[in-house]
Amino acid sequence: MRYFKLTGLILSLVLSFSLKSEIKIDGLLDEAEWQKAQVIDKLYEVYPYSLREVNEYKTQILIIESENGLYFGFKNYQTNETMRINSHLRDQERSLSDKNGIVIDFDGDGIEGYNFFISSSGSVGDATVTDEKERNWDWDADWQSAASVKDGVWYSETFIPWSIASMKTQTGEKRKVKMAFYRMLMGVGRGFSTIKGSVYENVYLSVFDEYQFNNYSVAKLDFFPYTTLTEDIANSDQISKAGAEIFWKINTSKQLNLTLNPDFGQVESDEVVVNFSAFETFYSDKRPFFAENNSMFDVSDRMHRIINTRRIGGRPDYDCDVQGDLEDYCEETQAETSEIDFALKYTQKGEVDFGFMSASERDEKFSQGRDFYALRLNTKVNDFKYGYLGTYVDKPVLGTNAQVNSVDFTYLPSEVHRMNGNLMHSNVNNQDGFGLTLGYSFNPDQDLSSGIGINFYDDQLDLNDMGYLILNDRLMFNGRTQFKKTRFSEGSILRSRLFEIGYGSKFNADTVRESSNFALKVEANFIDLSEVKTEVFYRSTGRNTRITRGSPLAPYIHMPKGIGGYIEFTGPRKPKYIYSLRFERGKGSEHSPGISWKNSSRAFIKFMPRDNLSFNMSYNHSDEKNWLNWLDDNLLATYERKQRTSVFELEWFKNNKHELRIKAQLVAFTGRNPTPYIGDQKGKLNPINLSISPITISELAFQVRYRYEIMPLSYLYLVYSKGGRVSLNDEEDDLSNLYRRPWNDPSDENFTMKLRYRF
Repeated sequence: MRYFKLTGLILSLVLSFSLKSEIKIDGLLDEAEWQKAQVIDKLYEVYPYSLREVNEYKTQILIIESENGLYFGFKNYQTNETMRINSHLRDQERSLSDKNGIVIDFDGDGIEGYNFFISSSGSVGDATVTDEKERNWDWDADWQSAASVKDGVWYSETFIPWSIASMKTQTGEKRKVKMAFYRMLMGVGRGFSTIKGSVYENVYLSVFDEYQFNNYSVAKLDFFPYTTLTEDIANSDQISKAGAEIFWKINTSKQLNLTLNPDFGQVESDEVVVNFSAFETFYSDKRPFFAENNSMFDVSDRMHRIINTRRIGGRPDYDCDVQGDLEDYCEETQAETSEIDFALKYTQKGEVDFGFMSASERDEKFSQGRDFYALRLNTKVNDFKYGYLGTYVDKPVLGTNAQVNSVDFTYLPSEVHRMNGNLMHSNVNNQDGFGLTLGYSFNPDQDLSSGIGINFYDDQLDLNDMGYLILNDRLMFNGRTQFKKTRFSEGSILRSRLFEIGYGSKFNADTVRESSNFALKVEANFIDLSEVKTEVFYRSTGRNTRITRGSPLAPYIHMPKGIGGYIEFTGPRKPKYIYSLRFERGKGSEHSPGISWKNSSRAFIKFMPRDNLSFNMSYNHSDEKNWLNWLDDNLLATYERKQRTSVFELEWFKNNKHELRIKAQLVAFTGRNPTPYIGDQKGKLNPINLSISPITISELAFQVRYRYEIMPLSYLYLVYSKGGRVSLNDEEDDLSNLYRRPWNDPSDENFTMKLRYRF
């Protein structure tokens, strides 16, 4: 008898181990181990933000730990009529598919989280979360998930390995981890979470629930060789490249990443932007090497970023004046991007988080590559987090270097109060510059939130060699107060209602006032999921010191007061389509001055005839009778401006492994009947007799992209791209002709095959 009992015990242990080791990620949750999982079934409504305990849509969240990672299962109960099972591209959190989400703070200190979601269609997304609630969707990680649907319930199953992120070393047998789980029901426009908090509210990471798991130690080495072959149709050329990336997780807390001869060609096309302002357009960086562990180096504000990795591999520095007889050839053959020999990144988490990054560009024709360095230190003591970030760029062509030093902090004494700030110093060409940002937010309850902020950048602050700064020589005071109601009687047609008051004043660094602004926003969300948004603004008269680019002959232009607003309507959310309309009229805008009225309208529709097929179409039209444009020094002109933008996008998915996307963005910009002016010292515009040419710009970005996922983080891309910009000085106004110009005469046209494989 003892023999049979012992045999049975051994068999059960072996079977239990076998089952735990062989959980198959198929979205079925049918393994025996799921019967022993930790269960969470208490959720609160966070969209709308009522914080009511959810009873009508049953949700069960299951958790299993292993030495390799964490398994999560969701059982989501709802009627078939309310389910939305539309496939979508990776990281499209706002898609119309139902979703389960997991957010994990592996260190449990509220500094950094990792967001994973899976849709009922099986589509996925992942992001890092920093500064309480700021998410970066450019990060892609190696994890597994699957979903399945049955009558009245859909399931998701997810495995997240311990090696997915660097973690601080914790002593003892247990690791404290903080987590939050959420569920989005897009058919009824509701969202639930296991915490009384939302990524759209004042605090998020700090209110996560604590869990304990065995304290495992992990190490991992991933090798990613790549090869690309490009047929440059526009220039009748072929380009082939090969290189590799190495991601080495040394242990739980340390990681070393290295890339050699990296291919940083974009398989994701940037949005087409026609920008005549003095402010640079910011583009995010989707390159895998820079996205990995980049959150540690993310010190940013809406006005600046200490590190903008798109600078690395950007346009080379040139000094054609020293090339003698080759000066003209130097000017004509300048490249738009730099090749990169190598880049390295090391991160270590502990009592003090440490990060180091460097990159070296290759020497180009008539240019020498730049060297980039960054150092990051970060720690947290109780409710106070602070850190240092320094950058250094060596520019051999110009014989100069650029240094930036930055100290940042966040103080969160409670869920009600939050303070943050950033002190900056730059030294470029032996010129010292300084900057400071301070912010305070107050959130006493779920209906009321308020915040104020100060931004100061002196006239010598320069972050743009490795970072991003919209403008310097600026002092800004701004604030907002928001009243939001999300709890209504049972018979109400409203789901949520919002009133928001925004205000601000702008000065130069010498405290000379430029303008003040005030805005009132009202939003209403209805039971049928339709929405109405409207806003009105007022902007005082003031100086525009940016438009003349610092000309001593016209240091500013005096702008009249601005006033205007918009109204936007989003129709009821249907299973097969969704649409929105927007109308706007204003003299300038809340944040930008103008001298005449501007009218704009936008129409958008998303059509989903099948769960794995969708079409996005939009058209935007704007016009302005007296659009003011800078030409040179103190020479400006007004135009009859018109801009028309059309966007078409098709997305098709055979399954998670096969993805086809076709996207076309066309912009037609015309500036007709120009009238020239000379700006003077008093900011006045004085008409002159001078012949000025009209402006016509046609721009196209067309891409057909097929992606096959060989395994997580291993892809085969087939990409056809065509586009470019055609600028002429004529009076052409026919939309079809303007759209046709860059198609018939593209500056870029190529076909690329790219293979990236993980070993």
